[in-house]
Amino acid sequence: MVKSVTIADVAAEAGVSTKTVSNVINRTGRMSDETRKRVEEVINRLGYRINKSAQALRSGATKLLGLAVPGFANPFFGLFCDEVSSYARGKGYGVVISTYGNMDEGLDGLIDETYHVNADGWIFLTDRPLKKRGAVLRQSYPVVLTGDFPAFAQADSVSMPDADGAEYATTWLLDHGCRRVAFLGTPPDLFGKAGVRDSAKLEELLVKHEGNMSLRFRGYIRALREKGIDLDWDLVVPCDFMDRESGEEAMTALLDRGIKVDGVFCANDIIAFGALSVLKLRHMSVPDDMQMIGFDNTRDSGHCTPSLTTIDPFAWQYAQMAVDCLLRRIDGDKEKPGLYTTGFRLVERDSTR
Repeated sequence: MVKSVTIADVAAEAGVSTKTVSNVINRTGRMSDETRKRVEEVINRLGYRINKSAQALRSGATKLLGLAVPGFANPFFGLFCDEVSSYARGKGYGVVISTYGNMDEGLDGLIDETYHVNADGWIFLTDRPLKKRGAVLRQSYPVVLTGDFPAFAQADSVSMPDADGAEYATTWLLDHGCRRVAFLGTPPDLFGKAGVRDSAKLEELLVKHEGNMSLRFRGYIRALREKGIDLDWDLVVPCDFMDRESGEEAMTALLDRGIKVDGVFCANDIIAFGALSVLKLRHMSVPDDMQMIGFDNTRDSGHCTPSLTTIDPFAWQYAQMAVDCLLRRIDGDKEKPGLYTTGFRLVERDSTR
């Protein structure tokens, strides 16, 4: 085994004290440029590496952030992880990623494991509502929530412009020749509520429901109302899961019922991919027979056939906001928890005209 290089080895080789080497590593203290460059040259030549464990013991900080996501079946989650890791690295932090989608208790089941990682704080990407007095919001380390479920003013929360983006997409379709725009991806529990077809009851349910899909459905309804169009439930199709198979099933159900549709807004890109595959099998042309818009601007949206017009919720901004919020809390910020929302844009591709 090769003997590791110590800070004393670097000091001896450079002809300086260990304190000077430490100052160079931590970019503190005063010294000449010549001394700093000489020490840096020795560090690189000898291959000295900082002992992170010893540094963490001295400072009480690990320079690690935790990131918990449901899994990677949704490509947006992978994109988000990449953006968080890249941005955190630029801030001098590593990122440890854990998944909780296969746990019966969901995110609550991951909490015990977070204490084995010894991260300075955690970003939780939620896929379901949290309990107001649940374990997730009662931790000794800083927590930031992403995923568009309420944090009950107990933690900073970063969200995407779900309703605004969906409203914009639906309006765009209506302004570009579509007269009957379907929505694929309504949460099944919302769709199945008794009395949901009553407008007052629907309004109440939409206000109470949170999460990406409910908020995007809310934006779809807002766009219709702005155009003076009544909600047609024949154009609304629930999805049990937010995946490609659900998109295939939703589009198949829509077509098999003989519903006339000339535009479709899909709650996310993966549902749109499934819907596109069904239209291709049915020999229907997109965008000539039906225009389609997705949501998330995942990497595959620019490579499917036809390429997918989609709402880009700025995954990079989503990640940066979450990391910045967490670093502020790690640094001791005691301000009241805030709610932050990213911007968005429509990326026009071949699935619209």
